[in-house]
Amino acid sequence: MKRSRMCPSRIVWLVMSIALVSLLIGPAAAQDEPPGEAGRQKLVSLPAGAVINKDYFAYGERVEISGTVNGDVYVAGREILVDGRINGDLLAAGGTITISGSVSQNVRVAGGEITLSGKIGRNLTVAGGNVDLGESAAVAGGLVAAAGRVRLAAPVGKDAKIAAGSVLVSGPINGNLEAVTGDVRLTSKAAVSGDLIYWSQRTASITQGAKVGGVVTRKTMPEFPRPRVGTLLGALAGVVLLAKLVSFVSTLILGLLFVYVLPRYTQSTVSILRQRPWASLGVGFVALVVTPVAAGMLLITVLGVPLALMVTALYLMAIYLVRVFVILWFGTALFAWRGREVRPVWALVTGLFVYSLLTLIPFIGGFVTLLVVLFGLGAALLADRSVFLAAREKGTV
Repeated sequence: MKRSRMCPSRIVWLVMSIALVSLLIGPAAAQDEPPGEAGRQKLVSLPAGAVINKDYFAYGERVEISGTVNGDVYVAGREILVDGRINGDLLAAGGTITISGSVSQNVRVAGGEITLSGKIGRNLTVAGGNVDLGESAAVAGGLVAAAGRVRLAAPVGKDAKIAAGSVLVSGPINGNLEAVTGDVRLTSKAAVSGDLIYWSQRTASITQGAKVGGVVTRKTMPEFPRPRVGTLLGALAGVVLLAKLVSFVSTLILGLLFVYVLPRYTQSTVSILRQRPWASLGVGFVALVVTPVAAGMLLITVLGVPLALMVTALYLMAIYLVRVFVILWFGTALFAWRGREVRPVWALVTGLFVYSLLTLIPFIGGFVTLLVVLFGLGAALLADRSVFLAAREKGTV
């Protein structure tokens, strides 16, 4: 078996792939119905025989897509079943995801348990706890996977790049197989037409009868000097606290500007959060996911590059700004709950203080920030729509 020094570019590529998966497959998209209505449904279904001739958005406790969608599909839910036909891309996030139908373009999914037995016309990007590609499945393009366990029995048309705790290959790969893993095994049914390159502390288990057309190369993981735990934790805590302090001050200043410069718009947005929370959540998620996709599409055209850059800049600004509305709403709700007079400035300070404390909690802090952005972005867009419609009725636009 050939040994060589680790190629850092490969490791970087795999890490970037995992990061790309997490960015592309965020939380849920909204139903094709008005936002908020579908969110209350336990079952959202596109029945067999139904045909949708546009992009389809769905979210719910359980989502079933058995019909035909002539467009892209964005779906999220605790349980997701796709056994119909999608003539476009599929982007899904959920707890349990089963794909037994056919997708003519790319598939990007993230979940706890992911099972694929259908046909994918192009590339598959997947991140999950357990990923199982059965023998009846087929991926015409390449595979990028990040998971706790990956079982690959389906044929892959191009290269396969996997980062997982354990990898089991029992199908053909028409290209190279690259894996960063604790354990990799090729059964007698495995057939890799290119090279097998893997980073692991263990030697790959290659069963007699398995075929590797190229070179088998094992590369050891890099060893880095271990810093003292106390020093590392102290430095990390200092950076986090400094970042939180800067964020607190900047958010407070922005909030005060909204309260004093745009009081009616701010109050309208807070009212939407109070009256239409699920609609705000649904619209916020769609905007969070679809905007970077649209900007990416504009970037591939020469004439669309300036517009893509402007959209991206506004998108990032909006993500940071809309937190103010949720923070103000939460502070207002606290004052109302205590039966005290609501003063916007003190409501802002109180909400911001509680929000800052919650974001310091590991894991929970990130989830809280995500929810705040989703609710705030959706409410702001709904408020913008109301302002625009009112201005159009008055003939000012």
